[in-house]
Amino acid sequence: MSEFLTHFKPGEIVGLVAVVGGLLIPLTVILGGYWHRGRLVALKRDMVNRGMTAEEIQAVMDAGNGRQRDRNRHSCRA
Repeated sequence: MSEFLTHFKPGEIVGLVAVVGGLLIPLTVILGGYWHRGRLVALKRDMVNRGMTAEEIQAVMDAGNGRQRDRNRHSCRA
């Protein structure tokens, strides 16, 4: 590896690192999004297999992100 790097000037190495890093960051975000979506689907499938109702699944999915609390707050005002 060090032999490969000796063929480049320091500025070229910085440019290479910048380009590779610039491509790896969005790729990581995209792959992470797909991974997260797959985990949510697996969780929902597991809950369906356990016999949970749609309302229970929705309550679990909303837990911790504030949506359930906001929904309860709005329903109390009505």
